[in-house]
Amino acid sequence: MTFHIRPARQEDQETIVSFIRQAKINPRDLHWERFLVAEADGQIIGVRQVKVHAQGTREVASGFVLPEYRRRGVSAHLMKEILTRETGPLYTVIDEKRAPYYEQFGFQRVAVDLLPPDFHKEYRIGKTITSLISVFRKDKIRIIPMKKE
Repeated sequence: MTFHIRPARQEDQETIVSFIRQAKINPRDLHWERFLVAEADGQIIGVRQVKVHAQGTREVASGFVLPEYRRRGVSAHLMKEILTRETGPLYTVIDEKRAPYYEQFGFQRVAVDLLPPDFHKEYRIGKTITSLISVFRKDKIRIIPMKKE
């Protein structure tokens, strides 16, 4: 399978929102300008963004690949492209089960008290929401913050 990574365009906004809803992840602040998309045969097959918080902290967020394209390197290519474009520290908040995936890209767990204030606020919001969601799930969600220098 051949695909390429490109910056999102305005006409991609609806697809981006649809993908994030399918992923059941944080639907806030979905601005197409912050996204990269993976495209195959003219179809978007994956997305990922770098969200910029109030004080400028940058977060790798909102990643999703269509199920039929998973395990083909799409997510990894999106991540690698983000990492080539970004300078400075990057943060992310993930389910602890996903930590090994992010560690392969140089992310490391970071103590909550070391998070920048704008990202700490996002982490607290995420922790509250996932704690509430976990009440109704067999497999509990335990989010952790990670950082890449």
